[in-house]
Amino acid sequence: MAVEKNDFARQILIAPLLLPCMNELQTLRPILDAIPLSELRRPDLPLSVALQEAHDLSAMLEADDAWSALVAVGLPLRAAADLPLAIAAARQAQSQWVVARDRTKPAAQREREEQGTALRRELSAACRWNLRADEQAQAVLDTIAQGDGLADLVQDLEDLATLIAHHQDHFDGDQTFDAPAQAEAARSLALDIAEGSAQGRASEDQDELRRLRDRAVLHLDRLVSDVRRAGRYAFRDDPRRAGDFSSDYLRRRRKAAQRRRSEEVEKSMMGEAAVMS
Repeated sequence: MAVEKNDFARQILIAPLLLPCMNELQTLRPILDAIPLSELRRPDLPLSVALQEAHDLSAMLEADDAWSALVAVGLPLRAAADLPLAIAAARQAQSQWVVARDRTKPAAQREREEQGTALRRELSAACRWNLRADEQAQAVLDTIAQGDGLADLVQDLEDLATLIAHHQDHFDGDQTFDAPAQAEAARSLALDIAEGSAQGRASEDQDELRRLRDRAVLHLDRLVSDVRRAGRYAFRDDPRRAGDFSSDYLRRRRKAAQRRRSEEVEKSMMGEAAVMS
């Protein structure tokens, strides 16, 4: 039987009120604890991006009453309450993990990471300006801007050092930026941060919180994927609406990769033409 619009809206409004009186992470613990460790994997998106896109998806569905269209093609009605619940739980799990991790982190390591974050911001700004005419470099910077977490910080510093080294002559006109020195500083700091992180040993409690965070993120990712697949099917005759059910971040990454491949093919063809001439 079809779900009447008014009845559907009423169920969406009261669903959160029927949840147990505890925070969202506690509510989902039985579901999260049942996820095997073997299923945990590195997410496709930085966590901050994944949380923001999930929130935007939930807000969009609530704003234009699209949930009824998704339920009509078979998405469980419960998904309307499950999605915001999973978003909140993932945020809480991440917060608990960060607090536990930083509480035992040596002061020297915290200082190195703060320096790394500041240096990444400075180098990114310099590259944005001095490489403003280079679309491929700008695509690399777009990827760096989406980084999240310690591993991404280390990789971003190394990527920025490489980017600067490969385009060093583009920085000659910027008297406020010493390209060779800054590239070397980025490499050195990336190494120091990575070594400092490796020396720190997480406690058993920290490991448990990290696994809980990973489970909460995986649970959210699965829900978002289900909602997006349902949305693309429900609005398959409306390309604009169907496009709302995909990741902007991954779409930008794909476009940047395609642009880089096209530029590489074009350069290769130009080189072959020059050899033949």
